[in-house]
Amino acid sequence: MLTYLLHTTGELCLSPVGLSAVTKLAPPRYVSQMMGTWFMGAALGNLIGGLIAGRFGEDDVAEMPVRFLTVLFSTAGFGILLALFIKPIKRLIGSQNE
Repeated sequence: MLTYLLHTTGELCLSPVGLSAVTKLAPPRYVSQMMGTWFMGAALGNLIGGLIAGRFGEDDVAEMPVRFLTVLFSTAGFGILLALFIKPIKRLIGSQNE
């Protein structure tokens, strides 16, 4: 129950902020397309999560920690990659607002 509460709270905090950023930063001609891209990203994330969870079976209980660590490290790696590119991303966003 706590996991569902935390996931739902996280989604409720992220979704309005992300949608607001998309509408504010996208050029007026592409706002609808960028909103569609936002929702497509959420759908792909759910699909990938479902595919990963679908591989869990009763016989694979011993492998679950390895799979969770794989998800953790891939997510952390992507986060580090984004952190490395934060200055170029900020420059691109800054040039859009001018």
